Amino acid sequence: MQRSPLTGLPVRSDSVTPKFSKKERERLKGSIRKFRTAAAGKVTTAQVTCTCAPRQKVVSAHPDTFASSSPPRLSQIVVFSATALCEGSRRRSRRRRRRRRGRGTRKILMARWRWVVCFLVVVWVVSSSAASAQYLSPSQTKTLFRLQRILERPAPLDGWNNRTNPCALPPSPSIAVACSGNRVTKLSVSGAGGRLSPDFSIDALFTTLARLPNLTELSLVSLGLWGPLPAKVDRLHNLCVLNLSSNYISGAIPQEISTMGSLWSLVLDGNELNGTVPDLGSLQEVNLAGNRLGPALPALGDGAVSVVLRNNSFRSGIPPAIQRLVELQRLDLSANQLQGPVPAFLFSLPAIRHLDLSQNHFSGSLPAGLSCATSLGFVDVSRNLLLGSLPECIAFNTSGRVVLDSGNCLSSGDPTYQRPTSYCNEAAFAAVIPSKPVVKNGGTPGKKKNTLGLVLGVVGGVVGGAALLGLVLVVVMKRARMVEAEVGGGLLKPAPAKVMSVQASPRLPADTRHMAQAVRMGTLGLLPYRVFSMEELEEATDSFDSENLIGKDPGSQTYKGWLRDGSTVMVRCLRLKQRYSPQSVAQFIDAISKLRHHHLVCILGHCIDAGQENTHSSNCVYLVFEHVSSGTLRSYLTEWSKSEMLKWPQRVSAVIGVARGIQFLHSVTVPGISGNVLNVENILLDEALTAKISNYNLPMVSVNKNNKGASESPFVAATVETDRVRNRIHSEEHGEKEDVYQLGGVLLEIITGKPVATRHEVEALRIQLEESLREEDGKLRDLADPNIRGTFAYDSLRTAVEIALNCVSNDLGLRPSIDDILWNLQYSVQVQNGWASHDSFHVVP
Repeated sequence: MQRSPLTGLPVRSDSVTPKFSKKERERLKGSIRKFRTAAAGKVTTAQVTCTCAPRQKVVSAHPDTFASSSPPRLSQIVVFSATALCEGSRRRSRRRRRRRRGRGTRKILMARWRWVVCFLVVVWVVSSSAASAQYLSPSQTKTLFRLQRILERPAPLDGWNNRTNPCALPPSPSIAVACSGNRVTKLSVSGAGGRLSPDFSIDALFTTLARLPNLTELSLVSLGLWGPLPAKVDRLHNLCVLNLSSNYISGAIPQEISTMGSLWSLVLDGNELNGTVPDLGSLQEVNLAGNRLGPALPALGDGAVSVVLRNNSFRSGIPPAIQRLVELQRLDLSANQLQGPVPAFLFSLPAIRHLDLSQNHFSGSLPAGLSCATSLGFVDVSRNLLLGSLPECIAFNTSGRVVLDSGNCLSSGDPTYQRPTSYCNEAAFAAVIPSKPVVKNGGTPGKKKNTLGLVLGVVGGVVGGAALLGLVLVVVMKRARMVEAEVGGGLLKPAPAKVMSVQASPRLPADTRHMAQAVRMGTLGLLPYRVFSMEELEEATDSFDSENLIGKDPGSQTYKGWLRDGSTVMVRCLRLKQRYSPQSVAQFIDAISKLRHHHLVCILGHCIDAGQENTHSSNCVYLVFEHVSSGTLRSYLTEWSKSEMLKWPQRVSAVIGVARGIQFLHSVTVPGISGNVLNVENILLDEALTAKISNYNLPMVSVNKNNKGASESPFVAATVETDRVRNRIHSEEHGEKEDVYQLGGVLLEIITGKPVATRHEVEALRIQLEESLREEDGKLRDLADPNIRGTFAYDSLRTAVEIALNCVSNDLGLRPSIDDILWNLQYSVQVQNGWASHDSFHVVP
């Protein structure tokens, strides 16, 4: 029996099997298979006629033959199943098409929705920013623009106009404005430091600032403010932080400062304030450094955390009330005139971390059983009058504590950095001499008699002291002559009285002793000075061959030569002015012979050809200098191969050497040799990196026979400009201060690695470094020469920067002496050594 390939049921031979696709046929088979299972074999024969139009997909199906016992509903099942199958196929195809169309539509819709969502987000951000950007009230805006005019439009405020919203400005180191509730709460402006014009009024400034009642933080740094700080500062009732550092504010600090209950930080360093400091009991941070305040230390509150009173005129002792400051972490009283013993309680304050008592007149010994707080990490008692030894807790540097003690008379530590005990005893005695008592009209007769007796005793003591001093002077002067005779042994004999001599003004015996000592120290370890013959110089220079000529100017020629012992020398022929002859400068040559020091390119000898047969020697004096071949300081700063040899410790040592050379020049003759040309080109380094000054000035001679009045150099100046500058310097008696200024320029160059050839470049660099000292530590590190990063202690670098800035000050009175420069540089070296030995300071990355 033939079976249908579709249903598997028996069919008649004349039946037609519908044609389905393979996929549809499989689906139909599955449905019929389910149908047969449901019919449980009751269907024996059947014919299924299905018609599915290609396009309409119309389906009809009916059973043809059934068993006689099959229920009628079975027919309906068969018809339903076949019809459902075909219609299901049609529906699935339709769903597939709809699904495909739906996917594309969804993709389009999703893309559109993404754009819509992005647009909405942008709109929300813009609206939120607009809502958060605060606009000041018209009165507040008007006040800020008035401040712009009063401050004479400093650079940070110069770009403000009517469209500027100060509250929306991004904060920067030079300008920062914060607002709340359409009112200014913070104003911070930092300028270039130039003094404002005479039209400026600090009273008008604070009158205008009082119109910002919500101001809590005010910082006006380096804006050139001048004049006394007005009492109306207390009108800023909500002010918490007041910073007016690095200006020109003068006069006393107003008493009204102590009534400002909200104020907790007061920074007035780097001004010209003087007088007594009012009560600062409510402040936590106080910085009054770099003024002339005093004489008594101010009263501080128990909540003080940081107190910096450095570089003022405080002359009293440390009050016992400071031991109540249990929260004090930093106390800096350095560079004042504080006297008496150092209180032991300062080292054991519970929270103390930084204690600086340097550069005062503290005397006596510290208690042996002194205890230190565990938080104490830095102690500086250097440059005082302390005796004995340091207590155990500060006797040595440790990994967690740095101790600086140079410039005292201590028996412990490195004796190189300590003074003799006699110095501290004498200075301490002079510091504590009581002032003469004053008897008022209401005093008792007995007190008057005591006062009279005291006066008579003082007068008698003065007379006796004067007599003793006269005797000492006679002895010292004789001793000084003997020393000079010893030092001058083997030199040329003094010229007759009619010959012009080196100017010699009267010196105190101490100065004479200092001069003789300087001469002896300068010649220590050097070859003896001698007189060369003309034949020796001609042999050394190959008869002054032009190939050995290495320098020439209108007044001199310099030749390179080789002596018989193989040493290299420089022979300089100096042409005398017409009024001088080689024989008339014999005593001048005697003074030149003393210019011998480890930090000078030394003069080894001279030659005066009395016969003048050689054309080169006509009206000339020959000076023989040592030859330094390792190069200039400039080459060690700029050339890569040499810069690796000159890190921070070597650079500081080089500058100390230059300072010692200058100190020698200032003291070796009377008057001293000053107005020198000091720069990194004229500083040479030998194989041991010892700095030596070249091209320094030579002594002057008096124009008058009595050694009074004007003085001049007997040699023809290299240029007219050099002669004019030297005359100006000596006529103004500023030669030593000019040397200090140029030494400061050298120090700036070794710190930053930047050339400072002109005063304009020095001034620009000075402003940058002053700003870096007021900001975070990283700013100063960034200005340091990259070649020395990682080789210096920050405090060592900072000390060098501070002394350099003082050296290049435009005010001559603020420039330190060469002795002060040496002390500060040696202090910097001690800090550096402590860092290198114990890693107590952080390294610059």
